[in-house]
Amino acid sequence: MGGTEGARQGGLRAGQLGKGAAQALGGGGGGKDDVAQGGGVDVTKVGEALARVEHAVGERVTAGR
Repeated sequence: MGGTEGARQGGLRAGQLGKGAAQALGGGGGGKDDVAQGGGVDVTKVGEALARVEHAVGERVTAGR
């Protein structure tokens, strides 16, 4: 997972997004503001993991309006 300069300026942090997604999978993750990785053991929760990322991004985007 990576983030652009514009995303970082908007308050999005790849490490935080990766950690939240990986937790949904029963795992862990993290990283820097611009690049992150993570993993988990419950692949049935991939939809939930992606929804967490989508929700976090949506909150930051709407908060910046």
